[in-house]
Amino acid sequence: MDFLQYAKDKHEIEQVYNLYCDLVDQKQFDAMTGVFTHDAVGDYSTAYKNVVNGVEPLIKSMHNNLGTGSNCGATHHNVLNFRVTVSGDIAESRAHYYAVHKGLNAFEGQIYSMWGEYHDFWARTAQGWRVKERFYSIFLTEGPNEICGRP
Repeated sequence: MDFLQYAKDKHEIEQVYNLYCDLVDQKQFDAMTGVFTHDAVGDYSTAYKNVVNGVEPLIKSMHNNLGTGSNCGATHHNVLNFRVTVSGDIAESRAHYYAVHKGLNAFEGQIYSMWGEYHDFWARTAQGWRVKERFYSIFLTEGPNEICGRP
């Protein structure tokens, strides 16, 4: 692969990470089809002891844990330290994240912050790069994690 193609692919993948953060922070979870493939696997087993199979269950989980009726109000997600390798129409990446969640209900006035890493495997689709498999790790947290859940 030539450098210009790699730089273009890396940039496009980084933009999907940015889109993911924007969609979460704007609570537009239904648009996650612009981030994940239809059959994406989200492995959250190291953090939450679960694996989510498919974008629709992933979207439902986001609505449940961060959306209307949850303990989670405004959020702010950031991604950085991108490490991307591309091989044709597949890619692997790691990106660190920092996310802040404002508590609602019994958690009003509290903040839950987390630092971790997305380890993703990507597929180039007709619509652009999409996450096919995500391994989600949390390195450090501060505050009550129940903010990311339902009362």
